[in-house]
Amino acid sequence: MRTSTIIASIAAMAIFALAPLKATAQQNNQPCIDQSAKAERKVTPDELYISITINEKDTKGKVTVEQQQNAMIKALQALKIDVEKNLTLNFMDSQVSYTTFRRNLTPRTTATYMLKLDNADTMQKVISSLETNGITNIQLVSTRYSKADELYNELGVEAMKKAQSQAAILAGAVGQSIGAAISINSWSSNSGGTQPRLYKSRAVIEENAMVSADGAEPVIEIGKLTFSVNVNVKFILNEGAEK
Repeated sequence: MRTSTIIASIAAMAIFALAPLKATAQQNNQPCIDQSAKAERKVTPDELYISITINEKDTKGKVTVEQQQNAMIKALQALKIDVEKNLTLNFMDSQVSYTTFRRNLTPRTTATYMLKLDNADTMQKVISSLETNGITNIQLVSTRYSKADELYNELGVEAMKKAQSQAAILAGAVGQSIGAAISINSWSSNSGGTQPRLYKSRAVIEENAMVSADGAEPVIEIGKLTFSVNVNVKFILNEGAEK
């Protein structure tokens, strides 16, 4: 009797142990369909970061960095730019150059600032205004879109709906329908925009811009950013077309 009880207990334990394996096997054998989809959108950058460098060497030491800085700030304020919020000092360096034969020391100071703008039109006005004040070493460093996170979420939803719709069409073609999604993989990316560019004079601006026939100010174009989200979704396949 005792032997029979032990055998029965072992058999019960084996059944319980095999149950998860059976369930896993059933799940792995579940008919399914893999579907990939992509959602993409182009947007205009609303954050432009430009680097402005002022150098005493550019004026042969006749105008100090401090004087050029004051002129730059006044020019930006005249364009209604919040200098305290959008202008930062990135780097300042002072070097001493030796004049051959004369042996006198000539100090030269350089300062680099980062300015944040929100559109190409303002950037064009900044470049023209600073050039008027003798500041021409201006570089577009990067462009960004401030609502990137929200856009990625929207594109994710769009890509998922597209994958679901395409999977349903394919399944319906063979008299079946799709069920729940049992696996979702996604990845996102962005590209495009204007590459870093150096503006040193109006000639360079005009070379890289569209000049109107009537001689109006050249228009600086900022390339759009392309955001995309890709998804790969695995849906359960049900017998019979969806009603």
